Amino acid sequence: MPVIELSYSRLQKLIGKVSKKQISDSLPFLGLDIESEVKDLVRIEYSPNRPDYSTDFGIALGLQGLLGIKTGLLKLTVKKSKNYSITVKPSVSKIRPFVTGIIAKNGKIDDKTIKQFMTMQEDLHFGIGRKRKKSSIGIHDLDKISFPLTYTTVDKNHKFIPLNSEKELSISEIITETETGKDYGHLLGQSSQVPIIIDSNKKTVSFPPIINAGITTVTTKTKNLFVEVTGINKADAEDMLSVVATILQSAGFTLEIVQISGAKNSSPKLEERKISVDSSLINQTLGLDLSTPKIISSLRKSRLNAISKGKKIECTIPPYRFDIFGPMDLV
Repeated sequence: MPVIELSYSRLQKLIGKVSKKQISDSLPFLGLDIESEVKDLVRIEYSPNRPDYSTDFGIALGLQGLLGIKTGLLKLTVKKSKNYSITVKPSVSKIRPFVTGIIAKNGKIDDKTIKQFMTMQEDLHFGIGRKRKKSSIGIHDLDKISFPLTYTTVDKNHKFIPLNSEKELSISEIITETETGKDYGHLLGQSSQVPIIIDSNKKTVSFPPIINAGITTVTTKTKNLFVEVTGINKADAEDMLSVVATILQSAGFTLEIVQISGAKNSSPKLEERKISVDSSLINQTLGLDLSTPKIISSLRKSRLNAISKGKKIECTIPPYRFDIFGPMDLV
């Protein structure tokens, strides 16, 4: 089970008017197991099925609902824009065919926020990304990138300065000499070509699923972000993006669309879904006698939208809750 370290004082700021004891008492009701507590810090285990709990922003979102501070669905607000686009070349189709992304602007980033983002990224890689094989994320300083971008392939002689390095390396050197290259280079198979994202000035942005370019490193001075997700399946890539987008909006960023086209790729939809459930199924399964208003209130505390429609309750599911497949998951 993945583990995350949280600060009670930071959670209090994110949630609103709530005591440390209220947070501590409520965490298990989100399905979170407290592993240890030392003064202001608490380490918790969370289910891999809830990757939104990989940061304190996601946990604060859940606690706000449980404690009745903010209930109902957090609606993703993604502004339309023609300023950001990615063109996908057919050459990636047999290697890592899909890319998606989003722009996040006007956020405040400190060292603790960077740590939270890094934890989220690695937990997503390990969980739904299946150790980066199915999908992987790159988070970049938007202001260091010139759009439009191209997702294409290059040979292994291609050079750039990778993250956490001061010198230019070839793709071959990155794969054989860097830690991430040694860990994940095998995911690209034996192909002589590798996937790459380049900007309009021909600068390398990312070498997925291995490493970002050093020039786009996120720091405490970063205000605007570009997030890209690549993968072997479009749905998996968009699921991962939906978690990141939700966390970034919760962190105070405003979101903008990235237009994506070429080689069977398209712009992310990040759509909500609707699932109906019968109140009798809930009561029979749980052995309770809950009224329809009480069920709706409970669903809203779970950060879903719910309304009564005839004999059924219609729930609106946010895109990041891809762990909800049908009525029994709502029960």
